[in-house]
Amino acid sequence: MERELKCLVSKEQYDQIIKSYDFSKSWIQINTYYDTTSKQVKKQNAAVRIRTIDSKKIFTLKIRKDKLTHFEYEKEISTDKIDNINDPEVLSWLQKLNLSEPLKKTVVIQTERRIYRTEEAELCADYNIFNDIHDYEIEYEYLKEHDGIKTFNEILHPFHMKYEKNCPSKIARAFDYILCSKR
Repeated sequence: MERELKCLVSKEQYDQIIKSYDFSKSWIQINTYYDTTSKQVKKQNAAVRIRTIDSKKIFTLKIRKDKLTHFEYEKEISTDKIDNINDPEVLSWLQKLNLSEPLKKTVVIQTERRIYRTEEAELCADYNIFNDIHDYEIEYEYLKEHDGIKTFNEILHPFHMKYEKNCPSKIARAFDYILCSKR
């Protein structure tokens, strides 16, 4: 189970936040998302991704439980090509989607991720690039059950911010940006 809160922030707010906390971990990750031509994954409120960090490749299947929670199936794999996955466990996760078409690459997102870890959660500061669109996002990812909204708001308060869900997921934003650029 994955529970997270996220909000889009301005570059100025992002810069203030990363200067105010000891974001000891930082890396670049390439997130490649997949769906079928008829969007069978999206229609099931799910997402299929291969994340590459250096030479490490991680397969992820997320299925929404509610607006804050996802079931997340994740495993390191040996390939960055969806058609070359032969891990039986990963293939069994994909079978849960009952897809009638092959998966194809839909969008690639590059993220510079910084993490500040507390006992209860990870605060992630993400700088995302979708084609030539850049955005900034702060995520609060639960590590254990607690009043995360209250704690996240305590973190945001010094920056004159309050948590309100103001952004869809990275993949949904990427699709929105792509649709807007085609208009």
